[in-house]
Amino acid sequence: MKPTSRALLAAGVALVGISLWGWWSGTRSVREAQAALQQLEARRAELERRNRTLARQIEALRRDAAARERAAREYLGVVSPEETVVLLPTPTASPPPPPPATPALPRLR
Repeated sequence: MKPTSRALLAAGVALVGISLWGWWSGTRSVREAQAALQQLEARRAELERRNRTLARQIEALRRDAAARERAAREYLGVVSPEETVVLLPTPTASPPPPPPATPALPRLR
């Protein structure tokens, strides 16, 4: 095989190798970008559902006095003037009891 033919063959193999490497890394990048896009779309859908829920709650609070009262009681701890508030002490953890005493062993003489 002539030196020029060998050089052309080596250049051709190198060109094919570089092309395949570029194609593979590009394909991998596209797959990674598609996976990231799917995650972002799922997060967006979740946030849109949450926003719709919050918008419904806001609308209910704007037009319904009972909803406002319920929210004030639940989130702010508000009570009406006719009610009596009874606060119970929170239970505290007592220390564990000591282990039972072990009887002394008799002495052998």
